[in-house]
Amino acid sequence: MGQPALILLGREFDGFRRAVSAHAVAWPSVGSDGIRATWLGLPELEAAALGPTAPDADLFVVPADWLPALAAGGRIRPLTPYLDQTPPEGWPDAWSPSFHEGITWGDDVYGLPFHDGPQLLFTRPSLLAEQGLQPPATWSELLAQAAALQERGVRAGTVLAGKPDGHNNVYDLVLHLRRFGGDLVDGNGRIVLDTAPMRTALAFLREVVTTLVSPTAAAMDSNASGDEFAGGRVGVTVNWAGYASLAAAGAVADDFACAVVPTHDDGSPTVTVNAFWVTCVSTACADPDRAWDYLRHATSAAMDLETTRAGASGARRSTWADADLLVAHPEHALFEQAHASSRPLPPVPELPALVGVLNTLVDEVVWHGEPVDPALATATAAVADLAPPLP
Repeated sequence: MGQPALILLGREFDGFRRAVSAHAVAWPSVGSDGIRATWLGLPELEAAALGPTAPDADLFVVPADWLPALAAGGRIRPLTPYLDQTPPEGWPDAWSPSFHEGITWGDDVYGLPFHDGPQLLFTRPSLLAEQGLQPPATWSELLAQAAALQERGVRAGTVLAGKPDGHNNVYDLVLHLRRFGGDLVDGNGRIVLDTAPMRTALAFLREVVTTLVSPTAAAMDSNASGDEFAGGRVGVTVNWAGYASLAAAGAVADDFACAVVPTHDDGSPTVTVNAFWVTCVSTACADPDRAWDYLRHATSAAMDLETTRAGASGARRSTWADADLLVAHPEHALFEQAHASSRPLPPVPELPALVGVLNTLVDEVVWHGEPVDPALATATAAVADLAPPLP
């Protein structure tokens, strides 16, 4: 009789479903029924993984941002002993160094990259040519070109995803917070929000929202913002690389291009947000050795390539350089350069709760135009009440 299936808990997304199915079918685990996956919406997944009761699962597929909270709460196992004894193929150099900060908390690694797609610049070559423009190299050029390409009632200059779901609205804030010289934590690792760079970033985003995006963007999630560009309703934007697939299947299929994110005006690279997904092993797993065997298999070069073929986005350098894959997904050739100036959100256990605070701050100030002083005071008070998860 075969061993029971390992239970995997992850976010509902067709690409994730197909990728895990492909990994499970190819898993050479003798006497095993493989993987039984349960897929949830993002809020439901967060409630299950980080809620008061540990879920009945052997493996999690979650945002890397959650790893410190999951580790501090005793929900996931450190993988360092397995990495020392039976590392995955090519570990660690098969992955960009930009991933390692995001999978490490304290002295241990807690997850391995599953799905990735860095922030890239999306442009419309025909529109640029009409204006005699080259793709924007700096943020100042991007804003000027967005204004030039805007056509009221037809096409917005750019797009931001304003839906208060703690995703693009928060990542856009952090991108520009860093661009203006700030971050979410100070030099001592303390969360600090009321800073000059934070105020500048909020003011910048408010200006973009009121001058260069469609009024409907306030209700868009990240997927809808990708659809806006794919549908030809946006001139130029910075968004996740995965939305190149939407563009390739949309109205702009023959008229879009990707490049790395614009630099600062002095030519120095922008530090983008590396928001990626990981697979980790639950402390509730009764057979962690078998779970590791699956995880090691699923992160192999062959399976990482299958992740991209399934509609997600693999995280290994070999996938990004695969000649056959680049024919259909030429944007992958940019990933190595994009990751060279990419960092995850700060690895603090309070991060999932902090994202909720930032979500409210951006919604109030950027999208609804509320005064920044009281909004920042409320956010600062909320941060003071955050506490790391308890085991």
